Amino acid sequence: MPGRASSPGLVAAALGGGAAPFLVLCLALAPTLARSTEPPVQENGASACRGVIDAVRSAAVFDVRLRLPIRARGRFDRVEGRFEGTPWACTVTVALDTADLHFDGPPWMDRLTRSPAFLDAEAHPRLRFEADPFPASRLNDGGPLRGRLRLRGIERPVDFTLLPHACHPAGTLACPLRVHGEIPRRDFGMTAYRATVRDLVAVEFAIVLEDAPR
Repeated sequence: MPGRASSPGLVAAALGGGAAPFLVLCLALAPTLARSTEPPVQENGASACRGVIDAVRSAAVFDVRLRLPIRARGRFDRVEGRFEGTPWACTVTVALDTADLHFDGPPWMDRLTRSPAFLDAEAHPRLRFEADPFPASRLNDGGPLRGRLRLRGIERPVDFTLLPHACHPAGTLACPLRVHGEIPRRDFGMTAYRATVRDLVAVEFAIVLEDAPR
């Protein structure tokens, strides 16, 4: 019938013996050969959404914005977590311990940050963020990083941003994964000192994977 694709059997019948068996074999293998030429998905480290965060070489810092001319920056000396999933549905989990919190500033600011008015470190010693699934290519290209943050026993959706990379491979000490964003402290029950402390707290992460080159 005109316009109808020829099957391997019809081609063989038309050609007769000789080259016909070889042609039939080529036609049968054509889809497999085409698939084998597709570029492989990267399977290394962060680009494949696989790896454990190096707790010591990674960093998390936050800036509390005061209405006073005082710098208020804190940091967590350990950042725990891991990348899991597939290149098409990557998830990231990050956990921080308030025992690893240090504040750059007067001692009273460190005590105030740990107090029930803010982090309530004694009652809620762990902070945890779990990202919604996203394509692993975003770890290199940058883009939104949405998920849920549990802080002071309260869980809320938050929006962070993965910064794009000009270096490679991502997740090394020389090329850490960088994330930043802002958290409204009132969403987590921190409403004290509104006259002196602004609502938005700036957060930044620099993530290095275990076994990454130094």
